[in-house]
Amino acid sequence: MRFIVSLFAVLLTLSGLYAQDGLYGTFLVGQKIVDFGPFNELLKQNFDLEENLFPNSNWTMGGEGHVVINRMFVVGGKAFGISHERVIDHDVQRRVRMTSGMGVGFLGLNIIPENFAGIRLYPNVGAGISSFIIQSKRSLPEERRDFDLVLRTLEDEIVTLGKLGLIIDAGVGFDWYRPFKRFFTFVPGLDLGILVHAQAGYSFLPGDLEWRRDFDMAGQDQVEGGPDLKFDGFYFNLGLGIGLSN
Repeated sequence: MRFIVSLFAVLLTLSGLYAQDGLYGTFLVGQKIVDFGPFNELLKQNFDLEENLFPNSNWTMGGEGHVVINRMFVVGGKAFGISHERVIDHDVQRRVRMTSGMGVGFLGLNIIPENFAGIRLYPNVGAGISSFIIQSKRSLPEERRDFDLVLRTLEDEIVTLGKLGLIIDAGVGFDWYRPFKRFFTFVPGLDLGILVHAQAGYSFLPGDLEWRRDFDMAGQDQVEGGPDLKFDGFYFNLGLGIGLSN
């Protein structure tokens, strides 16, 4: 969320200085393909499971914002992620929670510069940061939920492992924008309008990423082994938002 707020502040500044078209932003919902095969196999071996716990096709949620300059150049950023939680050992209520996401800045070129029927289509490339966090948590039974006991044992009940790395992204963005024609003035000289946005692409994380314990992404607490998991693969997002245009 902090990334999205900072991004919109920068884009709003750019729109006031350089935009000959406007500033646009949407809330995104979509699908992301992530290969959970290695992780599922590891869980099956360690906990005697028969079925895969995590799907390869995942629902995503996030947001994006972009500025269109001179009707052609598109500068912006997007962030979205996935989240799952599963019970893997019913006897001790061992749960595995997995969260992952990406934040990317991108540069695109609108191939429909005349904005025919309010449509823009722009291939784009970008780079940013991706995170992958797995948390294993053992729920305390009713007889051990005394407040003082929880405080003393909480550190031993939760184990967190994570990865952090560079992500490269290539995709295509689509906008359909309809201004309200000064029906409502939010910024002097700019029209407020409604935006339907879609994007499809592929994200890639180069190199090998090491697992680290307890969010110590840049430290020395490295964990050997572990499944080869990355937040890369194909994605598709659809969003509804607003724009400010001139």
